Amino acid sequence: MRNYAKSLEWHERAAKVTPLASQTRSKAPGTVGPLGAFPAFIERGRGSHVWDVDGNEYVDWSMSLAALTLGHRHRSVSLAVADQLRDGTLFSLPHRLEAEVAARLCSIIPCADMARFVKSGSEATEAAIRVARAFTGRDVIVTVGAGYHSWHSWFAAVKPEHPGVPGAMTDLIVSFNYNDLISLQDAFQKARWTWQDLARTSGKEGGVAAVILEPTLLTPPAPGFLEGVRDLARKHGALLIFDEIVTGFRWARAGGQEYFGVTPDLATFGKGMANGFPLACLVGRRDIMQHAELVSGTFGGDCLGLTACNATLYVYEREPVIEHLWEIGTAFRDGLTVLIEKHRLPARMGGYGVHPKLEWEYPEANLPMSLFLQETAERGVLLHPAGWNVSYA
Repeated sequence: MRNYAKSLEWHERAAKVTPLASQTRSKAPGTVGPLGAFPAFIERGRGSHVWDVDGNEYVDWSMSLAALTLGHRHRSVSLAVADQLRDGTLFSLPHRLEAEVAARLCSIIPCADMARFVKSGSEATEAAIRVARAFTGRDVIVTVGAGYHSWHSWFAAVKPEHPGVPGAMTDLIVSFNYNDLISLQDAFQKARWTWQDLARTSGKEGGVAAVILEPTLLTPPAPGFLEGVRDLARKHGALLIFDEIVTGFRWARAGGQEYFGVTPDLATFGKGMANGFPLACLVGRRDIMQHAELVSGTFGGDCLGLTACNATLYVYEREPVIEHLWEIGTAFRDGLTVLIEKHRLPARMGGYGVHPKLEWEYPEANLPMSLFLQETAERGVLLHPAGWNVSYA
């Protein structure tokens, strides 16, 4: 077995001073892979490989939860950030990069007339919800209940368990099922009746402010589904928001709206847009985005994240990044499918070439997945149970 002694040591130290021993729940030791038989802490990365604190080397098929599309320490991005670091990182007035990067994104993303920068995907979706409510004058949000958009209260309220979220917020969000337009219509109807009750005490006009969903993640949209969501939103006077945090700069540069040819009113991007540097954004129609002035933060104009995004966009323009992601990822996914069939394993490959996922056909799928992750790590391949992410490296 590989030696994970230092990983265990750092886990013990971290668990004393931070919840889950990790700042990100889906990276937490013992959640990704079995503690003691799987690396818990990474020391460094380069290209498509990473090294843990014990010095073990791995091919990285997690890529920081899809945040790294070009790979670790991509030369063009690293050099650009190093140059900017010499000039400064944050200033008392806007930097030209804010306008420059926003203009480049607007030239790429179909729905984008304007852009507003934040630091994380959760912030970006929070911004989208605030702007949608401000624009429409409505409060209710409709979303896919089984999805994920942020840890913030507006979305957590849709989950059966939502500790720390006031119960009153559950009246402000209604769920529907992905690929089910009937359930979406039912959600609009439920929101209507809910707001008729609330209007008696608030005196405020009811209605749905927005429908927000990921255009896809693991399950492809059924023919006409995304178009149907758009049409139903328009029919009911609601905005359509695409969460492109994962799909953006992976399925296509402009994510699902480019890949599927369906343009939303607003969209959120993050992860791959700056190849691992903390940057996310809200983009959308000009008349709607006029309300985005309410989205404000000290680090929105951070020059390192904007520089990394600028450099990443140049790489995408000059090199066949998206084509390579699809080619390598599809070959990997198809090859695993062949091996599953050859060895008659009770499993299947789901998802897409750019984001495949192994699904075990066991009542308790966590057990074989845990063993599988342990054995692949032993052989120098780092995987994540939620899905895998190919990189340009």
